[in-house]
Amino acid sequence: MKWKLNQESENSQVFFNFIATVIRSGIAFLTMPLFTRLLGTEQYGLYSVYHSWQAIGSCIVGLSIGSALGTGYYKFGKDYYKFKSSTLLEGIMISIAIIFILLLCYPILHTIVLYPFSIFLILLMEAFAQFVMSFATMGWIYEKNALSNMLFAIISLLLTTSISIVLLWNWKSNLPLYYGRVFGTALPTILIAIGIVIGIFIKQLPHYNKTYWIYSLGFGLPLVFHQLSQQILGQSDRVMMQMFGILADEIGIYSFFYSFCNIVMIILTALNNAWCPFLYDNLQKKDYDELNRKIKNYVQVFTVLSVGFLMLSHEVAKIFADNTYWSGISLIPILVLSTYFVFIYQFAVNYEFYMAKTKVVATGTIVAGILNMIANTVLIPRWGMYGAAIATMLSYVILSCIHFFVVRYWKLERYPLRTAPVIAGLVIVLFASIIYYVIADLWFLRWGIGAALGIYLVLSIHKRRSIF
Repeated sequence: MKWKLNQESENSQVFFNFIATVIRSGIAFLTMPLFTRLLGTEQYGLYSVYHSWQAIGSCIVGLSIGSALGTGYYKFGKDYYKFKSSTLLEGIMISIAIIFILLLCYPILHTIVLYPFSIFLILLMEAFAQFVMSFATMGWIYEKNALSNMLFAIISLLLTTSISIVLLWNWKSNLPLYYGRVFGTALPTILIAIGIVIGIFIKQLPHYNKTYWIYSLGFGLPLVFHQLSQQILGQSDRVMMQMFGILADEIGIYSFFYSFCNIVMIILTALNNAWCPFLYDNLQKKDYDELNRKIKNYVQVFTVLSVGFLMLSHEVAKIFADNTYWSGISLIPILVLSTYFVFIYQFAVNYEFYMAKTKVVATGTIVAGILNMIANTVLIPRWGMYGAAIATMLSYVILSCIHFFVVRYWKLERYPLRTAPVIAGLVIVLFASIIYYVIADLWFLRWGIGAALGIYLVLSIHKRRSIF
């Protein structure tokens, strides 16, 4: 079985990396029906804000040097595992220094983060653990080691979910209930990260290598600003809603639907993680005809999944949360459209990564992040959670335009990827979003469309014998 799972065929790698990413990124979604009820809207909203800060912290800790593993796999060849071990050592040393500095700055940061020192410390430790897990995941994807990727995802899901449930059901502390969710997620994640570090260092002893460290830091440092800006795009809405005095209940409702629609983002992340190694292979071979054929299939898969989610989401959302959350159902099409614009801009960004132009990637995301904060400042006080959703969508529209303008008009090399399939997919999703509001009360029609799309996609994949 292990031999079969480790085969480097495209379909097996896509499938198992897809499952691993869905499990790892989808823990919040998969456990949402339980935790929305255990925590309630207020406590769920407070944990969501903590999670937002933790996601921002994970961008800073480690300085994103794990991102260098993708191109490093091709650049360093037979010395790749030496490069990987040395880069992880560099990341650990950088993380220790950053965490120490942030702890010293806690008296200042406390006025912004609004958490006690103990929670702030756990937040930073979990951020470090997430850096290690992202580092390992990046390595497994390009090493085409789908088995390890999937096994660690399953272990993470089981431990974080079970410990959180036990803590919340038996919570007798005077501390707020959401602390139980914080402890239940952070502690097993930290333990898993320690195990990953030990495993990598056993396989290849860590050592200092100036060439490796300069390459990793040069690749990763611009991505800190890219990822921070991404977090601003994805997380600042809840933080700013809190700053503008939006009630915790409304933040909880928005957080639920943001997390609920995040399953589309999880699917996109899973597909993109599986797609990139084969994208790089085709770019390296300059096999552009094959690559554009796969792009057409990729667009078909994600477009059908996005529209299918839209058609089924109304009733599924009511299963995942009780009626205290239902006032935010109309957010769904806006949030799905936001994710589709992420899908669009990733074609250009993946190409920029391949060309090692991480500064270009970072610049575009920084601009979009700043515009997102401006849009949040204008729209949240007026329209609350709907203003936050619209601001997010507008920011991703701008980000898509920026990156496609860059790759179309830079003088490094002709952009070889066709955009016609992507534009066609966007038109379909826009039309489906309008239809969603028109037939919102006709569940049988929406589910019929969803079923037809599902059958169509399965038959298409079966006919070509390939996901992409």
